[in-house]
Amino acid sequence: MTTPRVIVAGGGIAGLTLAFTLEAEAARLGVAADVLVIEAGHDAGGHARTVGDEGWLVETGPNGFLDREPETMGLVEELGLTHDLVEANPAARRRFVLRRGALCPVPASPPAVLTSRAISWRGKLRLLGEPWAAPPPPHADETVFAFAERRLGREVAEALVDTAVSGISAGDSTALSVRSQFPILVEWEREHGSLFRAMLARRKTATGRARLTSFHGGQGTLTRALADRLGSRMMTGRAITRVARHSGAWQVHMAGGPPMVADHVVFTTPAHRTSAAVRDLDRELADALASIPYSGLAVVALGYAVASLPRPLNGYGYLVARAERLATMGVLWESSIFPGRAPDGAALLRVFLGGARRPDVAGLDEEALTTLARSELVKVMGIADRPIRQHVFRWPSAIAQYTVGHDERVRAIRARLAEHPGLDLCGTACDGVSFNQAIAAARRTARTLAARLAPSSS
Repeated sequence: MTTPRVIVAGGGIAGLTLAFTLEAEAARLGVAADVLVIEAGHDAGGHARTVGDEGWLVETGPNGFLDREPETMGLVEELGLTHDLVEANPAARRRFVLRRGALCPVPASPPAVLTSRAISWRGKLRLLGEPWAAPPPPHADETVFAFAERRLGREVAEALVDTAVSGISAGDSTALSVRSQFPILVEWEREHGSLFRAMLARRKTATGRARLTSFHGGQGTLTRALADRLGSRMMTGRAITRVARHSGAWQVHMAGGPPMVADHVVFTTPAHRTSAAVRDLDRELADALASIPYSGLAVVALGYAVASLPRPLNGYGYLVARAERLATMGVLWESSIFPGRAPDGAALLRVFLGGARRPDVAGLDEEALTTLARSELVKVMGIADRPIRQHVFRWPSAIAQYTVGHDERVRAIRARLAEHPGLDLCGTACDGVSFNQAIAAARRTARTLAARLAPSSS
C-alpha cells in the first residue's frame, strides 16, 4: 500500500497549521501521510510575518490574537512556544476614534457611551432605546450597517460601528452581511432580544476577559515555527495553476514545473486563486469562488524618535470615521501595545490605508503610500518630522468580504466540493477572516482529513 499524499495549497497561517496538525493527528492515529505544502510566494506565513530591522520589529499584517481561542493556544503549546507569549500593555485597551477632526476615546462599555465625546446627546438618547428596537426583517440577510442602525441608531452606526468594521475587515458595513461577518450579534438578538441584555447576561457567566496576545518576536514567531517543523515538506515560489482528476488521483499543475500527483488536495489560498485553479475542473465551483470579493490595503510602518512626537502614545491607536474622508482606516501605536517593537527612545506606528473606502490606494507605489500616510499623520497627530525608519507592505487582496448572500455562496461551494472527493477548501474565504478563525478551521479540517485516511474509515 502506498502512502497517501496530501497537497496543501497555500503557506499562510491556515495552510501551515493544517499541514502541521494533519501530520500530528495522522501520527496519533497510526496513519501514514505524505504532506506537502506548496506556496506561491518566496516566504511562508502569508500576511502573518514579522520583519526585524536593527531593533525594530515590524508586523506585515496582524499584530496579535485574542487568547480565548483554545485551538490557537493548543497550537502554541504543541509548538513549545508558550514561554514566548507576551500580553499587550493594559494601557492599550484605551482606543480612539477620529471624529469631527478630534481623537475621541472609544467607550469601553455601554454606560461609558453616555460620557463619550464621540456621540452627541441625541445619539446617546437613541442608544438608550436599544432594548426596544424593531425586530429584524423576516428572511432577510441584513447588512451590518442596517443591523446597527436598527438597534443602536444611525449616529452610533456611522461613528462607531462602520468605523470599527473598516478597521477589522477593511470593509464596508453597508455591504457586509451581519449574519456572516458577526453571527454572534444575530445570536444575541435572537436569544436575548437586546444586545444590552445579552452583554449583561455574558458578564454574569464570563470567566475572564480575552487578552490581546502575541510573541516576544512578533507574529512571525508562530509561522516560522510551523514552517521550520515542515522543513522540506514545504515548497515555496511555486504557484498552483490547475488541478485535474486522472485515473483516480489528483494532478496538481504548477507554473514552471511538472505536475504532481496527490490523493487529497486542500486549498487554503484566496478564493480567486482557488477559482482559477479549479476552473477547468468545475466551472460552477470556480464561479462561486470568484464571487467572493476581497478588499485590498496597504500598511505603512513608520518609526520616530519619541521626542519628536507631539503627543504621548497612550493607547492602542485610533480608527478613522468615514466622514473624515481620509485614506487612513486606522493607526496602531505598535510600540505602546507590545514591548520591544522599537528601540529605546523610539516609537513605531503602523498606518493602514485603503480598504473598501479607497480601493485605489493599495495600487500606489511605496513612495506615494509613505507620503500619503505621513500627510494624514500630520493632520491627525501633528507629526511633522521625517521618520527614522519606514516599511511598506501592500496587500491587493488582503481580506475576504462577507457581503450579503455570503452564506448562500458558501453553501454552493460546499455542494460542488462534495462532487469531488479528495478536494477540500479551508481558510478565510469561507471559515472566518480572523487569525484565530483561520487556525481553528485548519485544525478541524486536518482532523477530519486524518480520520478519512485512517484504514477504519474506508
